[in-house]
Amino acid sequence: MLRQFIVIITLVLLISGWVPMTFAAETRRIKRDEIQNDRKTPITRAQPQIDTHQIKQPKPNLTIIDMEITPPNPQKGQTILFTAKVLNKGLVGAPWHQAAIRVGGETHPPPISVHALAPSATKEIKRQLTINRPGIYRVTFIGDMGESVPEMNENDNTNYLDFRVRDRLPDLTLVDPGFSPAKPRVGDAVRVEATAKNIGDVTAYAFHTGIRAGGQTHPSIIGSIGHMNVTTPQAQKHIVARQWYPKKPGTYIVKLYIDVNDAVKEHRESNNVVRFRITVAP
Repeated sequence: MLRQFIVIITLVLLISGWVPMTFAAETRRIKRDEIQNDRKTPITRAQPQIDTHQIKQPKPNLTIIDMEITPPNPQKGQTILFTAKVLNKGLVGAPWHQAAIRVGGETHPPPISVHALAPSATKEIKRQLTINRPGIYRVTFIGDMGESVPEMNENDNTNYLDFRVRDRLPDLTLVDPGFSPAKPRVGDAVRVEATAKNIGDVTAYAFHTGIRAGGQTHPSIIGSIGHMNVTTPQAQKHIVARQWYPKKPGTYIVKLYIDVNDAVKEHRESNNVVRFRITVAP
């Protein structure tokens, strides 16, 4: 009877839900995700490492500005002044260094000291030089001659100008041409003339003057001049003139020449002739 009573009591408790879970036929582990309001452990992710070696540090940047040549059209044997400015257009100051001004084919121009330059600061550099040979030259201004300053840009340290050194030569020319009478006739003595000048740099020596009129194929020599100094406002005028006698009516081209044989080496040969258009009546 007692055993039957225990069985009955057990069945009642099972039906009413009062039996602990340990009496269940099967048991299992409850997962954490099934529990309400359970806080998950935060996942810690590794932060990326910053390579400080890849960060570009601010540096100076030396360049050349305000280049100038004085005089701008120098002559052979003349002293020339070359000037420019070294500009630091970088973000930090540049330490003391050396600049240079190289002229022509120089390989070792004299160094020029440049004091420390703050950002946006400039330093003028200059050099004087006498060139005794005419020709075309290049002057190169160098902001950091030995590349001793680490810079943002190493490719803009230099700049250059090309210039010509002119030879010292005469320059003979004829100006103020005229003829008389204004309306000549056949047989008249027509005087053609012009004023000779030397507008060059030095004296011109030993040359001839000439004339070409009508159908002449070559000019005729009409005189010679032993020398002609450089013309000044106070200089006495030198007149080149010739009488020409037209034999037929018509319109003629008459030319006067200075240095008719091109014996004088000059700056220009194109200004050695003046032309006259003369109409001769019957």
